[in-house]
Amino acid sequence: MMNSMHYLISLYIGLWSSVAYQYVEELPKPKYTLNQEYRAFVKYQDNLIISPYPESTLMSFYQAIDGLLEDKRQKLNIVHIGDSHIQADFFSNRVRSHFQSEKLLGNGGRGYVFPCSMANSHDPSSLKVSYTGKWTGCKNIQISTSCSWGLGGMTATTSDVSASFTIDPNARNEQNYPITRVKVYYDVRSPQSYFVNVVTKDGLLEPCALSADGFAEFCLPEPQDKITFRLEKKLSTQSKFVLEGVSLENDEQGVQYHSVGVNGAMVSSYLKVPNLEKQLHSLHPDLVILSLGTNDAYSLNFDANAYKINLAKLIQRIKTATPKASILITTPGDCGLPGGGVNPSNLLARKKILELAEESDCAVWDLFTIMGGLGSVNHWLKAGMFAWDKVHLTGKGYHLQGDLLYDSLIQDYLYYRVRRGF
Repeated sequence: MMNSMHYLISLYIGLWSSVAYQYVEELPKPKYTLNQEYRAFVKYQDNLIISPYPESTLMSFYQAIDGLLEDKRQKLNIVHIGDSHIQADFFSNRVRSHFQSEKLLGNGGRGYVFPCSMANSHDPSSLKVSYTGKWTGCKNIQISTSCSWGLGGMTATTSDVSASFTIDPNARNEQNYPITRVKVYYDVRSPQSYFVNVVTKDGLLEPCALSADGFAEFCLPEPQDKITFRLEKKLSTQSKFVLEGVSLENDEQGVQYHSVGVNGAMVSSYLKVPNLEKQLHSLHPDLVILSLGTNDAYSLNFDANAYKINLAKLIQRIKTATPKASILITTPGDCGLPGGGVNPSNLLARKKILELAEESDCAVWDLFTIMGGLGSVNHWLKAGMFAWDKVHLTGKGYHLQGDLLYDSLIQDYLYYRVRRGF
């Protein structure tokens, strides 16, 4: 595999002095890690997408990019699922911003979010949330608990009919996200559920559609920067409202980068989610990115085989929900353990991910190797890239991680264009 990769790199470089130059100029290109600023400890030469079967593994995703570039489709949808690294949204928002800042691709909307503060957790860094009324949360990391979780892995429940909540994707973002369509995920068929409406300057707006995938869709008369939702009771049977997620969308052509994460989540946490398939299907993903494993392997007693079995089950559920979507698994990076030592279990998780990727035709982004391998967390910590716990990154570190992932995906897309002859 590596020999063919080196060949593709050489072939790609050669294109810059060939007649194909004009075609390359019409494609998005990697640009955020070209100066290799942290080459002292980052293995830039390993910042590659590993595709066990290059002719199929990410083909759907890359053909979707083709369609967007050729004005043959309106949206390119990416769904990123993970743990606290994704809930905080520093890493995923960096990748999102790069995709949407690329003028050849475009900003297709903010996408799926969960207002985590309503479930007694912290909101994504890129999202401002406010609410009224008393809400209680339920998370998929809770042991021996079952709730109507959606893709976001959380629910927020209230019995207060006067409750409301506001989601603002623009107050903390460099990108501008006008909102013209909204999906609110909840049990639309439950006779116990309050109705939900959107507050506009002209009064309350009712849904324009209810979906069997479990959401109410709102078609806004004009773009809004933020959305306020208000509950309404019309029937005597209605007694509560259970929010499962929200998707903030627009009518522009471009990339929608949906991201969901739960602090402390493991692969098994998402296996508990009953509405995963329905909600994932409703987002029509072209690429699903799985960033899970840090919490699974956060132990010297890590059961690598059980981890692989669970990850295989999750991948199968994703393929059932969205059979045409490509899947990319990111390995957990190097990290520390309580007491200060490094965690060798992440190396075992990496090995199982690579095995499973070949068995299930998934791509891999090997963060563990790109970071520098076992013990590299200490170099990242010294450079101000990791927090004191040696598990979570700083904003600076997450931004670098996002730069690396984006550039590796775009570089691999160019390899794909080389193989198909542009």
